[in-house]
Amino acid sequence: MRPQRRLELVVLASAVVFVLVLAFSFRGGRRPASGNGHERELPPAPEASGQATTLLEGFDFTESLKGKPLMRIQADRTIGYGPAAGLAPNLYAGEKVQLTVYPDDGPPVTVHSERAKYDERTRESRLSGNVRWTDKDGGLAETEEIVFRPRTRMLEAPTRVHFTQGTTSLTAPSARYDIAERVMHFGGPVEASGTGADSGGLSRMTARQGLYRRDSGSVELEFVTGESHSGDRIAADRLVLQMAAEGGRPSWARFSGNVRGVLAADGPRVAPAGSAGAASSVTPAPRERLYSGDVGTVTFDSEGQTKSVKLEGAPAMLSEAERRLTAKRIDIGLENGRAVTASATDEVKLDSANGHAEAARGTLGFAPDGTAQNAVLEGGVRMESDGRAGDAEKVVELTARRLWQLTGGARQAARVQSGGSRLSADVIEIDRDGQIVRGQGRARAVFTPDAQKKVRMTGFVGDPKKPTYGKADLIVLEDSRRQGSLSGSASLWQDDSSLFADDIALDDTERTVRASGNVRTVMAPAPAPAKPAGAEVRPASVITSKHLLYRDSDRSARFEGGVAVTRGGWRASGGESTAWLDKDGQVESVEISGQVRMSDRATGRSATADKALDSPKIEKTVLWGSPARVTDAAGSQVAGAVLTIADRGRSVEITAPEGGKTETIHRTQKD
Repeated sequence: MRPQRRLELVVLASAVVFVLVLAFSFRGGRRPASGNGHERELPPAPEASGQATTLLEGFDFTESLKGKPLMRIQADRTIGYGPAAGLAPNLYAGEKVQLTVYPDDGPPVTVHSERAKYDERTRESRLSGNVRWTDKDGGLAETEEIVFRPRTRMLEAPTRVHFTQGTTSLTAPSARYDIAERVMHFGGPVEASGTGADSGGLSRMTARQGLYRRDSGSVELEFVTGESHSGDRIAADRLVLQMAAEGGRPSWARFSGNVRGVLAADGPRVAPAGSAGAASSVTPAPRERLYSGDVGTVTFDSEGQTKSVKLEGAPAMLSEAERRLTAKRIDIGLENGRAVTASATDEVKLDSANGHAEAARGTLGFAPDGTAQNAVLEGGVRMESDGRAGDAEKVVELTARRLWQLTGGARQAARVQSGGSRLSADVIEIDRDGQIVRGQGRARAVFTPDAQKKVRMTGFVGDPKKPTYGKADLIVLEDSRRQGSLSGSASLWQDDSSLFADDIALDDTERTVRASGNVRTVMAPAPAPAKPAGAEVRPASVITSKHLLYRDSDRSARFEGGVAVTRGGWRASGGESTAWLDKDGQVESVEISGQVRMSDRATGRSATADKALDSPKIEKTVLWGSPARVTDAAGSQVAGAVLTIADRGRSVEITAPEGGKTETIHRTQKD
């Protein structure tokens, strides 16, 4: 039976039953028909109540309707007080009263008190002296006095009221019960507690005032504060506490208005085995996790421990030393009194000392020791961390590893920006300790020089003062070492200049670029001002090889393994090659060595040499050999130690080896 019903039955019994029974027994000064009739000296009458006129020993009365008992009242002794003998008493008093009330259904309720009074003039009744009642569920309520005021249909307990059931205890300095509304109003301050030693729920609460609704079986408290055995605390303007139908434990609690509280980060403090609960043996107080909101709902398990906390607000907030989570709704899941997860929805924001993130949904995980373990953000995630900005469909933070993982969606890849540089990929990992950013799957990058001078492109591909673009299956940028790598179908480009390879490595400390596997470099001349129509455009130099090493110190690019160089219709091949660039990243000259072969479609000329040096800006090529040979379209040849091809291939200057001769073979038309 619910606590409200017990209190209502007690009051109704004292107000109605006592009036009917005593009035029926003593009205008009007549003695009841039952009893032993033994005359005893009567006690003096209470003030303004006349003298004792009637005495009844061993009173026992049951009222029934259609054979069904409604109530039963028993008393060791009952006395009526009036103006004089033979006149109707004004006041009736009973001692050692036991009242049993039978509801329409269910078991009866029995009430005990030391004394009971009924005033005929005011029609008010009063039970006093160790008033208590119990029910089959083990509920026990105690107070010193209850008064029924029929004019206002109100039952009042002007002194301390104490109710317990299971592990729940409720105490108030006074209370009044509205019979019509079936609501008990508690005067403040109201105190409630969980008496079970192992309770992890709300073990203690205080409030300015409160009420108890019989129909719903709930307690409502105003300006309430509460705490649990685990160290959790909560405060709010208003609380609705729903009691379980059986056991007297709280089922759920709903806080509203300026909700704020604390969750112990690592759950209840437990004394080590053999400590006998000594305070000195209890583990240190856990770190605290703060929360707030407009509305908070707490659910409890069958043992009375907190099972979940739901916060709603504009916004709701959960914070700890490392970070703060805000959202319109936050659901905190607990196990054994310890928070294990926190799920947030709608306008989610996650702030820490190093960054900020926003998303549609988010989840935090906590390790067994209460420390932050991971965070998952989903739905249009935008974040800033350690000087970087990013966006993705999903972001996972592995707190212990200090690692962020960004995952793109079906329509858009994950993206990270640092200064003017940007990286996008299917998945991006940010290693905060190592200051490493990894883009995996369809990775794309834009390298823009900025004041932070993190990993940037050297002047190998185009102008180092302009953005350079890159793509690969995997792009890794290491800010602390100022290095970067592109792996798997890698490429870098700026305007018409580009570098392609299986793998490309950038080192901004040594100012080098390394490439390996199917290397192809396109070095285009700098864009020139508009030229008249028909003006000749200088072609780009294209170099292919197996390996490349570019050094910015001397602006040289070293190519090795099956080198081939082309520029328009001009082509050369050899074992290795070195290209030198000017300050604008344009090709000054290209040296090729190792069984060099050359051809020029424009002039029909071909050549062989041990080494060649091509200078495209001045349109000059020098060949060295033993000897070097040049053959024109007609088949004529020249050979010498040094051959210089100039004037766009229209002239060849021959230099004989020291102490040697030059050789010229001229093919006639007849030949």
